[in-house]
Amino acid sequence: MKIKPKAKPVNTDPVSDAVKMAAANFMILSVSVGLFKGKKELKEAGAIAAKQAGAEKGSVIVPLLGHHQAELEKVVSQYAKIRTIFGELGIRYQPPEKLVFVPEVIEVLGKLAKQQVIAEASLAAFLPEYDRFVKESLPSQGTWAREVKRHLPTADELAAKFYITIHDPKPIPAMDMERYGCVPTSTMGKIVTASNEALASKLEAAKRSTLDSALEAVEKVVTQLSKEKPRLHQAVIEDAQNASAQLRNLATGYDGDIRLRSIADMIDKEVINVDKATHWHDNISKKQGARDAAKKTATNLKRLKKAVPVAPQPSSDPQLVIGGLLADIL
Repeated sequence: MKIKPKAKPVNTDPVSDAVKMAAANFMILSVSVGLFKGKKELKEAGAIAAKQAGAEKGSVIVPLLGHHQAELEKVVSQYAKIRTIFGELGIRYQPPEKLVFVPEVIEVLGKLAKQQVIAEASLAAFLPEYDRFVKESLPSQGTWAREVKRHLPTADELAAKFYITIHDPKPIPAMDMERYGCVPTSTMGKIVTASNEALASKLEAAKRSTLDSALEAVEKVVTQLSKEKPRLHQAVIEDAQNASAQLRNLATGYDGDIRLRSIADMIDKEVINVDKATHWHDNISKKQGARDAAKKTATNLKRLKKAVPVAPQPSSDPQLVIGGLLADIL
């Protein structure tokens, strides 16, 4: 009698611990921003300028509001600032999405919403003056006034170009086999494995991006503190603090990499050894200490970037991960 070979056990839990950890500790946020910078290349003016200069091509780019352009730029700045804030508070994930540590989601949403109110208030104050700005600026455009006018939107059209949308937070889409009981176990196992391998790749890319941002922040400290008379802004410290916080969040919420915590500790305790950046001017010892600690931190970050990932990484056919059904799932 032939003995039927035992079936190979099916991997009933193909989701890695690091992916599970990230799915439990991070949420995905995204922000959409629209704005109108009010600068335009004038093709007709460029052609005339080229002809006068005896050149094949010419380029004439003008601020459409002339001497009132600064008023528009104030509005643009407030709308663009929300991108800066979001960039500082979130971990690069899959543009335009960012990862935000769950305990910080409410705080991040609050800061974004606060800047949205400021931006929209600046636009509301600008719009009633817009037609006057257009009327007063056109004469200053000289021979290009007619072409400039064609590129200027109406007040309503301008208002529609400015917007900020703070999208609802989403969970990291780590798939769970138990949710798909109607699908054969072997088939579902392959799908879940491939899905989570793709997610593991995205999370590791997010970690590399965070290391890059941290390296940029500490190298900025090195550069500034290596100058004899540096122009020190508080942003130097704030960028380093943000880098440290994101490193800690990744260590806690993703792969438990203790090296991230060690680097964060060095940034917090040795690189940022003053409350205000300007205090480095008054204390040579602290200035040199911070610079040396920043150099050491930069070296550690570069080594870590080359190190083998702590979290398990995909090993299957990449085509399985990115093609077919998974393109819709992810």
